[in-house]
Amino acid sequence: MHRMSGSSHASHTFTRCVVSLDAGISISWAPDPDGSYEHGQRHHEREEAGFRERLERAGPAIEVLFDELEEAGHVFLAPSEPGFSEAQHGNNGAIEMCDVKLACTPRLTETALAALAERINKLLVHVPRPSPPPPPESEPVLTEKKAWWKVW
Repeated sequence: MHRMSGSSHASHTFTRCVVSLDAGISISWAPDPDGSYEHGQRHHEREEAGFRERLERAGPAIEVLFDELEEAGHVFLAPSEPGFSEAQHGNNGAIEMCDVKLACTPRLTETALAALAERINKLLVHVPRPSPPPPPESEPVLTEKKAWWKVW
């Protein structure tokens, strides 16, 4: 029997870093009765879409962390700049792995990089969903009331 395996993964490029989420485990899928692996592919697609959504929603909070580091004296390269290829990597997580890639001067210590990856991972785990908009205010619908003696 042939099996398909894979792990869900998504990345997002921010102004000063690249953050990736990985499911961290490889799932092995038995084929569908027709021999395809569509159910496994759909699972990874849904999981990756969820990762992308969480990365995008956490974006403003992640940028604030980097603002704090800049205020402390670090200068960051944008991921599109040539020196970014020498970026540092930090990661955090158990079941899902959060990987942070950044390039700055002065370089972060291993301890500071690990702490930053942990803070970003916590933001991704606890990203609040936006509240649904309240229902539009509408005029009350008046229904015509008939006198009880006219109903008979």
